[in-house]
Amino acid sequence: MLVDTLEGAAEWLRSHFDPLAARDLACVVQLELSGPAGGSLRVRIDGPRLAVEPGASRKPDLLLRVAARDCYALLAGRENAELLFMDGRMEIEGPLHLALKLRSLFPPG
Repeated sequence: MLVDTLEGAAEWLRSHFDPLAARDLACVVQLELSGPAGGSLRVRIDGPRLAVEPGASRKPDLLLRVAARDCYALLAGRENAELLFMDGRMEIEGPLHLALKLRSLFPPG
């Protein structure tokens, strides 16, 4: 799946969501993607249910700020989340353990 737009990222998240991994989790994750093809995505996880919508959340549990091109490369498996964070190319506001949990909720492939 080619991911190079905000809607493409939303579709990728929907298609890769693992409801079993999220069964005991309820949270809102806000993705703020900067640059060309960027924008805001609100990701609401309520146990095995997922909603991904354009727009912002007033009080997300986790906020991730990253360039759109880096986010799309991450979703496509061409980039590493830890390196994005360590290089200062991704900002995380909120619990780090929740950010780390996202990997198990959206496995690649």
